[in-house]
Amino acid sequence: MPEERGPIDWDALQTVERVFRDRLDGLVTATEYVPNAIDPVELRLSIGTGFDTDSSRFDVQWWTNHGYKYHYSERDLEFRFGWEIRPKSQYPKKHFHPPENPSAHRESCITHEEPELVTLAVLACWWNALEADDPSVLNATENPP
Repeated sequence: MPEERGPIDWDALQTVERVFRDRLDGLVTATEYVPNAIDPVELRLSIGTGFDTDSSRFDVQWWTNHGYKYHYSERDLEFRFGWEIRPKSQYPKKHFHPPENPSAHRESCITHEEPELVTLAVLACWWNALEADDPSVLNATENPP
């Protein structure tokens, strides 16, 4: 499956970082390209707030052919929005792994496929749930952003 996705999309990762910085206005406390900025596999964004903590993290991957992963984690909570095309899979292509069962694959409320719009949608879902102090509504936003 990794070959079908293609290599990591450097331009998409830069777009994701820019949108996080623009939208979260100072809440992004650190960014890291893993393993390095020359040949990144993942973008890690440390955030100065969370549901039950003052720090959390988004780990983001984008591939050139198709697909993305936005994995959120903090002390006792994690969830993930993703898009993967898997032939003969019973899982939805655009899916959400909920915090109460991270191995489950639910249909995602995010329908976009462009890095900027997907990032805005992920942030809208996260922020709405954060303001409601209710992680169960992470995937409940209708057609975000």
